[in-house]
Amino acid sequence: MKISIIIPAKDEEKRLPHFLRKVIDYCRQSVHSYEIIIVDDGSKDQTAKVSLTFQKEFPSLKVTSLERNHGKGYAVKQGFFAALGEIVLFLDADGSTSPEEIERHLHWLQEGYDIVIGSRVLSDGQSQVKALTYRKWMGGIFNFLVSRLLIKDIKDTQCGFKMFRSSLIPAIFGRLYLEGFGFDLEVLYLAQKMNLRVKEVAVNWSHVDGSKINLIKDSLQMFWNIIEIKKWHNNDIPMG
Repeated sequence: MKISIIIPAKDEEKRLPHFLRKVIDYCRQSVHSYEIIIVDDGSKDQTAKVSLTFQKEFPSLKVTSLERNHGKGYAVKQGFFAALGEIVLFLDADGSTSPEEIERHLHWLQEGYDIVIGSRVLSDGQSQVKALTYRKWMGGIFNFLVSRLLIKDIKDTQCGFKMFRSSLIPAIFGRLYLEGFGFDLEVLYLAQKMNLRVKEVAVNWSHVDGSKINLIKDSLQMFWNIIEIKKWHNNDIPMG
């Protein structure tokens, strides 16, 4: 099986090399064939340059550089449309979610699910989540509102680990409007409108310093995104 790992990155020259080393080592040990696509979202540092230094040891690593910053959602979308794998996923550049989660949960796709999403809320007795207390509190409020206003039966919409069957990418990502952090909400809302099978799974997750998210500003923006998503897609005809 060929699997594509998309890593959106903006100004990640310090954190990304350490995580890339882990991802490459993981891919080399796997029975599956992997490609890694770094999407440099208009970085002002040397993110693209340091990523390219890994190509010699892992030729299936590609770097796409966007001329200006668009947002995480746009970067993920560009990586997904460039991917060649049967399974396409994204991981955050900070390494908060380990690549080991891929094959730990790959069987769900093999068992018929269309999308597998990581959760920092669910517990399976094996996974550990190391998050800052105030972020847990704010995340809980946000997820509560999302479940009431937009997406049912999903505990954590924003975890940076999501796997998709590649055949679904045009139908979902081709309909996205949002380019920023709120794109996860739109993706999952569309998935539910299309009656796709989404499996939420507990993952190991650790806080990494240097987050690009402004909790107040970006949370307010995502609340507004909820209204926008319903306006854009409420009249969509279910496709599943």
